[in-house]
Amino acid sequence: MKLSELQFAPEHELPKHSVLFRIQRRVSRPGTAAFGAVRVAPRGKQNGRFSLVDCEVGYFAEAAETAAYEALARRESEARVSLATLPNRVLLTLTVVRPVHLLDLRPHASVWPVLQSERYAETQELAAGGRNNGFEGIVFRSAQQHGADCYALFGDSMKALRLVLKEPLALANGIIHKAVITALRGSKVRVDPVARPPSPNVRWQLSASS
Repeated sequence: MKLSELQFAPEHELPKHSVLFRIQRRVSRPGTAAFGAVRVAPRGKQNGRFSLVDCEVGYFAEAAETAAYEALARRESEARVSLATLPNRVLLTLTVVRPVHLLDLRPHASVWPVLQSERYAETQELAAGGRNNGFEGIVFRSAQQHGADCYALFGDSMKALRLVLKEPLALANGIIHKAVITALRGSKVRVDPVARPPSPNVRWQLSASS
């Protein structure tokens, strides 16, 4: 899908001091690209909605719950999540240290449902057009949580983010982060009982600090 098909390409400035959230692996895979505390897939990995051939792309959300929906409770995924995966993921809270110039796709969400579909070839072409026109990333509506906003930042634009907090999604005593609980409840994704640790004291709980 070409940028010209949108009829108009609204701009959005992500202000300084904005706060974004991201869930990622606690230990990065080999080849992962690093931008401060943010770890993303290497350039050319075409498995994301707005992936680029020649540039890394990082995905972020406006709220911790939205990040959990996007990472753990996707509509197209199986209706279960393994408890064993949670200790291997962390929630990053990040602040924006300078304004970031974004292409705003939110006004097009109702007219172009393809923007929230799994036809990634279309949205990847749109992302390439945005980058070629000087945009540092994209702000778009979440396909997982109605009305919530997500962000795809291109390459060096992720250097505009600074880590505020890094939290595990699950603690050794079985306490689960509140954002994860919210996403699993809202999406009706269930915990895989096979993956539950053998200790009888492990229970699903809300994080006391969240």
